[in-house]
Amino acid sequence: MSVRTPFAYMVIAGICIALHNVVIILSDRVGIRLWLAVLLSFCVVASTGYVLHSVFTFRRPLAPITFARYVIAMVANIPLAFVTIWFWHQQAGLPMVFASPLASVCMLALNFLLGRWAIATPNRWMTGGP
Repeated sequence: MSVRTPFAYMVIAGICIALHNVVIILSDRVGIRLWLAVLLSFCVVASTGYVLHSVFTFRRPLAPITFARYVIAMVANIPLAFVTIWFWHQQAGLPMVFASPLASVCMLALNFLLGRWAIATPNRWMTGGP
């Protein structure tokens, strides 16, 4: 992993966090239920994150198998996002404009590890390895 990888990851993670927060906050403003807002955000952010991380962070070609692995890895975000947003918004009483970004920070490290596994791990099936 080069020095460029963490920098690229942080820039793209920032884009994904901003996109996620826009979807969550706007959904809350228009009255969309939290579970639906989290699913909507997942679809938008997982697709965007996969493309950007593949191309810029890990410099790997786009492929159906790595997209599938990435989506599977990022599925962990659905319950994690719901619980962390719920905690900061409902239990701690923070307005969504603060709760959603705080929850995003809580999820950052997990997303790096899962994204790296999904995109940068060699695919033995595709390379013919054991």
